[in-house]
Parts: sequence; C-alpha cells; structure tokens
Amino acid sequence: MGDEIIYIVILLVYLAGMLVIGFISSKKVTNSKSYYTSDRNVSAAVTGFSYSSTQLSSGSTIGMPATVYTQGYSYMGTPMAAAAAPWFTFLLTGERVRKISERVDAIDYGDIFRARFGNASKILYELLIIVFAIPTIISQFAAAGSSVQSLTGISYNVAIPMIAVVLTIYTMSGGMNSVALTDYIQGIIMIAGFGILAAILLTRAGGFTAMHEGIAATDPDLLRLTGKASKTWVICCIITWSILMVGGSITSVVRFLIPKDLKALRGALGYSVFFNIFVLSACGVIGLCGITLLPGLESTDRLVPTLIGTYMTPILGGILISAVIAAIMSSVDSTLLLCSAAAEGLYIGYINPNASAKQQLRVGRAITVVVAAVAMVMAFKPFTAIQWLVAFSFNTWAGAFTVPVLFALWSPGTTKTAGFCAMAAGAAAALAWYAAGYIMYNSFSNWPFGIWPGIFGSIVSLIVILAVSAFTKPIDEETREIFYLE
Repeated sequence: MGDEIIYIVILLVYLAGMLVIGFISSKKVTNSKSYYTSDRNVSAAVTGFSYSSTQLSSGSTIGMPATVYTQGYSYMGTPMAAAAAPWFTFLLTGERVRKISERVDAIDYGDIFRARFGNASKILYELLIIVFAIPTIISQFAAAGSSVQSLTGISYNVAIPMIAVVLTIYTMSGGMNSVALTDYIQGIIMIAGFGILAAILLTRAGGFTAMHEGIAATDPDLLRLTGKASKTWVICCIITWSILMVGGSITSVVRFLIPKDLKALRGALGYSVFFNIFVLSACGVIGLCGITLLPGLESTDRLVPTLIGTYMTPILGGILISAVIAAIMSSVDSTLLLCSAAAEGLYIGYINPNASAKQQLRVGRAITVVVAAVAMVMAFKPFTAIQWLVAFSFNTWAGAFTVPVLFALWSPGTTKTAGFCAMAAGAAAALAWYAAGYIMYNSFSNWPFGIWPGIFGSIVSLIVILAVSAFTKPIDEETREIFYLE
C-alpha cells in the first residue's frame, strides 16, 4: 500500500500540473485560429517535441514493447522506422505546408485540401478524421486505465474518467496553446522516464549478451528478423511507420501549421529526430528485456506497467507511470483537437456559415468534450490489443491522405477531381484490406500477402490520382500560384 500511495501522489501532482498549464494557456485563446494554431507563434523546441510526443502514443510506449515481446526482432524495424519518420514528414511536407497554410489561412489539413482539391475533399477529410479518431482515443484511454490500475491499485473504471476529465479540461481550455506546451513537458518526462527504465531493465537482464541468451532460451525465432513474420510483412511494417507517417500520423503533421516561421520549423526537426531515436530505441529495448525478465506473461499490454512495478523503486516508478500517462495524454489531446477542428469545419461550412468568432470557439470546445466522452465510455471495453487499435486508424488515414498530401504539395498536374477520388479510393481500399484479412485469417493484424492496409490503400490511391488526372480538368492559375509559387 505504501508504494501505491507514492504512485498516486506523483500521478496526482502530474495531473494537477497539466490542469494549471491548461488554465494559464486559456488566457491566450481569443478565437478559432488561436485555439487550433496558437496563432502560428510556437518555438522550434516546443514544435519538435509536440510533434514527436503526439506521434508516440500508447501504441509506441505500451503497445510497441508489448508487440516486441511477442514478435521479437521481426518487429524491431518499427522503432527504427518510426525514429526516421520526422525526416520524411518534415522534408517532404513541412515547409510547404507551413507556407501554404498561411496563404490559405488554414487551421487544419482540411482547409489545405479544400484550397487544392475543392470543398468535397474537405468534407471527406473531416468525416474520415471524426470517424477514425475515435478508435485512437479509445485505445489511449484503455492504456491509461490499465497502467494506472496496475501500479496504483485504482480500478480501471475509475482511472479512465480521471485521466479523461483532466485531459479534456486542459485541451478545451487552452487549445493548441496548452496542447503544445503540455506536449513539450510530457516529452521531457518521456525521455527521462523511458531512458531510466530501459537502462535499469538492461542491467537487470545482465546486459545485451545475457538478454539475448534469455530470449534464445524462450524462443530462438524471436532473435530472427523474420522469425515471427514474413519478409513482406516486416518490410511493409517499416514502410508504414516511416514514409506513411506523412498521411497516417495526421495528428502529428498538423504541427507544421504552428511554428512561428520557417527557421523554427527547421529547428524543430532536430528536436524531433533526437526525441524519436531516444524514446523509440528505449521502447524496443524494454520489449526485448521483458522477454527475458518476464517470460510467459499472459496480458502483454500490461508488460510495461508490470516491469515498472517489479523493478522500479516507488519514486522512480511514479515518474515512469507519469511518463506512460504523458505519452497517452500527448496523443489524445492532439487527436481531440484535430477532431474538434474537423467537426467545426463541417459546422461553419455547411450548418452555420455566419457563426461569430465566439460561436465558433464554443462549438469547437463543445465538440472536444463530446468526442472525449464518447471515447471514454467505449474505452471501458476496448475490442482488441492497443497497438492494433492504433494501427487501424493510422492505416486508414495513411491510405486516404498520404498520396493526396504529397501530390497536393508537389504536383501541379494533379487535378481537383483526382485528389478527391484518390482520397476516397485510398480509404476504401485500406478498409477493404482489413476486411479481407479478417475474412481470411479472422484477425485485424494479418493481411493478404503480408501487405499492410495503409500500403495497399496508398497504392490504390496512387493509381487513381494518376488515372483521373489524365482525364479531368487541370487546376486554375490562382490555385497554381498559391501552391507552387515560391
């Protein structure tokens, strides 16, 4: 009970700090633009850490070690690929998104799609965001409840609303101002927490040689790159968590709208690369150490909390559970804000175009609360493992958005009709591939030929955007100047 009390106290102090940041940040919110983009005035460090801490949700900090625990080195390409993701997203899209967002006064990617591909593409974008944000938020709340229960003794059904209420309050209060700042602080906690955990576990496992001997004793196939999966599956896994972050990690790349200038954006890349490499490498090591230290664990989603409770002192454990919760909250707050912006876009564009600035802000905040409440209720009984629940939304968004984003930014020959069709086809293909995998394997994590849904959706999207562009009307000169005039 003494250890649990220490965990609870540290967790409550952490949650209280997040609320304070939210209330302070709320003073800077005057309209929808400041609520969703922080008036495009965010520093390099905050932008970079906010990008990465948003990307590294429970799917990374809890789901990734748990999947490495069951898949071994066949899944270790994932942390390496995800660590490289900032290079792809920043260099392929970052600067152009920052320039164009200011030219079209965008608060999200929906406004960029509307300016490039027309109103229909914005509606489709917003619907896809709203529908598939829910599974992501459910998975984060489920991970939070499980982690808090494991280490503090607070019941799962109490832990979920406790985390959800705090997160919703600070997100609703300060918008992007509080989300970016809390992400920055949460990022620092994650670096410290997971770095300490990986180092201590590796020491307890006896170093890398002893750790690998322990893995070999458990299952030699875990040491081979394709021991638990096909070569195609492993390659697709690496591609998905690196290049497809351009469209799949839409909650992260929306950070390209908020830095105060291009210099800040370029500086943010360095912070993000460091963050991803450090934390994701630590997560991979944690999963491998778990194979040796806790063989035969039944509930793999409880691997990280169990390791913390078993091998950490109470104070370090409290800091580490805060790091786990930080990863969860930094992802959920961004997803809530993204969903709110999408829903507000539908409201202003097609329900009440004459809404005042105050009305727009009230609608955005109300949507934040509603989405959080729905996801919280559904999180009491999540329907699959955390990593695959996160992957479901990611793959759908990757199939829908990756190709249209890249062609919108770099291809003047792409037509408006082609962009919309590619988005719809990519999303439909990803979902169809999930359905095919379930029919063939009765699983949401195995797919035909080992090809991931996001990749299949992107391939279909690419074919469609090229084919439709060949037979439809080119873009007008005004659009060409907005998107391609340097």
